Amino acid sequence: MRRANIFISIVLIFFTIFYAYLITRLPTRNLPHTLGGDFMPWVLTICFLLLILLLLIENLFDKKKEEESVVSIPFREGLKIISLMAIIILYIKVMILLGFLLVTPVFIAVLMVISGSKRLKEIIIFSIGITLAVYSLFFQLFNVPLPGGKFF
Repeated sequence: MRRANIFISIVLIFFTIFYAYLITRLPTRNLPHTLGGDFMPWVLTICFLLLILLLLIENLFDKKKEEESVVSIPFREGLKIISLMAIIILYIKVMILLGFLLVTPVFIAVLMVISGSKRLKEIIIFSIGITLAVYSLFFQLFNVPLPGGKFF
């Protein structure tokens, strides 16, 4: 595992350098006395590079003997992961058609049932409450329009 981490670290360092190069090529569209459009990408790049360097340093200077560890995912857990990805993709596709406000409560309810929640009242209250909270936060406070759907 140690050799794999070192290899991945080196590959990610090159990826980060390439990403930093792409950031330098961003056009400048700044208003006076504001942060530029490249501010957040630089913050993310620096944080990512620090995490990669920590992983690399830890694996270069770790004196523990490398143990072979095989990670296996049980079939049921793998099936849950695949079904979750399918549900997320379906949620995105249906949200484009029906809109955020209609699809999101159903999506949250399905996620709650998958995660083990069994109380119907709790599922309904939380799925509607979270949807309205997110809608209020983005649409009302940030003035960011959420998908309304093609049919509505």
